[in-house]
Amino acid sequence: MADTLGPINNVHEGFWADWSKGGTWGLTWTLCPMHGNILTNVLALYFAILGVRLWVIVRYTLHQITSQSELLTPHLHNEQLILRNAHSGLATARLMLGLACTSRRSSGRPSFRSYSIGLFAIIYAFSFMAGDVLSNFAISVGSTNGGSPVLWRSPRCGVWNETYLEIVNNGDFLDEEEFSQTVEYTAKRASDVQRSLEYAQECYLNSSSTNSSTCHTFKTRNLAWQTDLGSCPFSSQLCHQDSETFVLDTGYIDSHDDLGINATPDNRLKYRRKTTCAVLNDTAHIKGWDGSVVNSSSPKPSPDAAYAYYGESLYKNTDFTYSYSNFASFYTNFTSQVTLAYQIDVEQAIGLADPQWTLSDFQPIPGLVQAKGDLILFFLSFDGMYAGQVEDPWFSAHGQQFFDTELTFLQERYARDSAISTLGCVEQHQFCSANDTCTEFLGFDQVQNVDLVMYGLTPQQNATFDRLLRSVTASSLREVLQDLAKTTTPMLASASMYQGISGDVVSLQLPPNQWGMELQYWHSIAMAQLQRTIVQYATGQIAVDPQYILPAMASQDIWFCKSLVVPSTLYQSYSVMAVILVVALGIFVVVVSFSIESVAALLRKCMGRSTTPRRWSQDNILRLHQPPGASQIPMHPVSGSGYPSSNTLRPDSTLELGILTTRYSTHDIASRAPDPEAPAIPSVSTQIGVGNPSRREPPIRPARDSGMTIHLETLDPAMPIVPLHILEGDRESSHMRRTPSPRLPPTARRPDGDHRNHEGPQNWRPWI
Repeated sequence: MADTLGPINNVHEGFWADWSKGGTWGLTWTLCPMHGNILTNVLALYFAILGVRLWVIVRYTLHQITSQSELLTPHLHNEQLILRNAHSGLATARLMLGLACTSRRSSGRPSFRSYSIGLFAIIYAFSFMAGDVLSNFAISVGSTNGGSPVLWRSPRCGVWNETYLEIVNNGDFLDEEEFSQTVEYTAKRASDVQRSLEYAQECYLNSSSTNSSTCHTFKTRNLAWQTDLGSCPFSSQLCHQDSETFVLDTGYIDSHDDLGINATPDNRLKYRRKTTCAVLNDTAHIKGWDGSVVNSSSPKPSPDAAYAYYGESLYKNTDFTYSYSNFASFYTNFTSQVTLAYQIDVEQAIGLADPQWTLSDFQPIPGLVQAKGDLILFFLSFDGMYAGQVEDPWFSAHGQQFFDTELTFLQERYARDSAISTLGCVEQHQFCSANDTCTEFLGFDQVQNVDLVMYGLTPQQNATFDRLLRSVTASSLREVLQDLAKTTTPMLASASMYQGISGDVVSLQLPPNQWGMELQYWHSIAMAQLQRTIVQYATGQIAVDPQYILPAMASQDIWFCKSLVVPSTLYQSYSVMAVILVVALGIFVVVVSFSIESVAALLRKCMGRSTTPRRWSQDNILRLHQPPGASQIPMHPVSGSGYPSSNTLRPDSTLELGILTTRYSTHDIASRAPDPEAPAIPSVSTQIGVGNPSRREPPIRPARDSGMTIHLETLDPAMPIVPLHILEGDRESSHMRRTPSPRLPPTARRPDGDHRNHEGPQNWRPWI
């Protein structure tokens, strides 16, 4: 958002409706930079928490899928332990990939499931990391022209003081104060055109400057148009035989989408402009001086002038439309340094209308009169010469002249064929209401008298139509060229000139389509001026001083002053519905993650599945060490799953896991009587404190060879976790088992002795 719009505190902070997306999805929340940064940081933290809780759901789903196998192998059991206890995606990936590598080394076969889960966890983790960084974009609202759309509400917006406007527009000043006001207004208008020229050069004519901050001033970067070839709009005798006819059609310019007037679909307007131009045949209409230029050795000529007879001038009270003299012949060596070589004059004839709202500059001859449109004539003169012949019909130059100079390539120059050449254009305007009811292509005054415009518009459309008409006037080719002629770059051809020390002006040879390039150049400035003027009416910058703008009193004028949407690179706008959806989704994920087992049970019940799944809580290794005073937690065996069962844990007991290297079977024989020949199987051992009940003694530490501790990083897929029920083995090979030793009570100390000959599994860790 450029600073040309005024103070940034005119941006509306809070909630508003962007009608580009409707009343619901268009709800927008605009925040200042500080509050926007706070929301962005909170949102990043929120996404981080959401990623952790969503991973709980993912882990539970994977855990339940892998528990469907009837044979719970040690490797599968370790996978489930990791899925249950690794609380982040990166931790899961590290442990799962480590488990897969260990399994490959021990078994010689890769575990594709472990690799898949590990890689998925990595992708998930980095996806949410990127989501944390880009979370702001999930709820941000982007503008079609970069930045965020913001609502501009300027206290300077209002309506013109019509008395003041009549004085400065028509030059009806009666005293020094009114004269000063007129001069200021004229200078302000020329300044606006100059700024539109700079904007057009940056954002219309320069396709490489897409990231320029200047181009993010208005709702859209530029207003597009299409250039086609057409037929000459004048009588055949007036059309130049070597000139093509160009038609510049803007297409429909939407007051909301293109100009930034925020309105519901039924309160919008569409505007379309068609400009048809051709070079005129001046043979019978330019009289007087023929434009011949004498060389430096010829005597000075007497004053002379050329006259263009295309209709009498109404404000000059002459029978000719325009005149141009040979004043350049009387230049001194310094005169060309302070004057413009190209001279352009613009005259306009408004199409006949009843009532007639605008005065014309001249009364056109019959061959130029337009029944449906406004006529604009551009008279071109040039006080220099060209280094080569120019075939362009408007810049035509074939008058050969010779000059005595040491530069041989400049000894031969070419003067223009005529002192004055004329380009004629017809401007037509069309307006359409929200229901696609449109006027014809008509002149400026003619289109205002159509019933649709006079009686068929809503109050909001009337306010838009009023500002749009005023902007159309300020952006007409006539107004733009009048003020552009006062600048140093009224034409692209000016860039091809050189002014010598002697005062002579020489231009490079121009291409044959130079006038078409000039037309495109002017039209781009006119479109930029249309965008600028609409914005200036909404921001109150249309006047030199705010005192010339009256506060808006009518409801439609108040609405217009609160409805300008422009892009901003400072303020940030967010979609209210996107915020609501993100928050609602996050709450849903958090609630489900904390009650995942209940939700899963409900889903199984709804789906008619009666199979009891593997219990999620049984793989929680945090339950292995219950703190004193904790409630008793029953752990029941799961039939057919190969998962350990245990007795109820006492509050002060310590649970240890052992590792068993015996074979697994899918048949649970926990209910059978123990085989006296079977070897002792390490199982859960509990140490219960004894002594005086009034004096609590610490529990007796178990013998160093009585068990081990285990954590996820040292899981060995070759070593299964000890089941707490006995799996049915091969009873035929019982003669190979060693004779079991007598078992001690759970609270008894084991006798001291040398434990080096202990025959338990080699991977046990001693109690430390």
